[in-house]
Amino acid sequence: MAEFLTSYNFAVHLTISGLGGDEGLIRDPEGAFSEVAGLEYQIEMTALREGGYNQGVRKLVTKSSQPELVLKRGMTADAAFWEWVQRCTDGSYPLPYINGTLEVYGAASDRKKNKPAKWRFANGIVTKVTAANLNAAETGAVAIEELHISHEALWREVS
Repeated sequence: MAEFLTSYNFAVHLTISGLGGDEGLIRDPEGAFSEVAGLEYQIEMTALREGGYNQGVRKLVTKSSQPELVLKRGMTADAAFWEWVQRCTDGSYPLPYINGTLEVYGAASDRKKNKPAKWRFANGIVTKVTAANLNAAETGAVAIEELHISHEALWREVS
């Protein structure tokens, strides 16, 4: 019997893309997030009225587009993560692009035993960071309310 994938058992992995701008950055910045939004893509169509084709209007594929990924309610104490964010926002070029993988596991699965479903994105940069309200009662890592990543490609890996 196939095990169903769930939306509450996932892991996000970020890696430096190697396109430049990442000199001196520690590889694979780390952070933990409780929600990911923006796993979607849309294929745009254009209508073409073709002479002699009387059944309707032909629809041609033009391009695909994807919204920004939004990672919500996260936490990190990793200096490399914040250095990557800083490099994306300080105006220096080239930008430190990242690639990422989102692995979705089954509800009761053992991560070492079962293969996850994977989404991948390429050439992402930070476009927005919203910090959580500061609370003196909570110690440790810095909380992130939202992290927006604009990327050039998104796909569901089929294995």
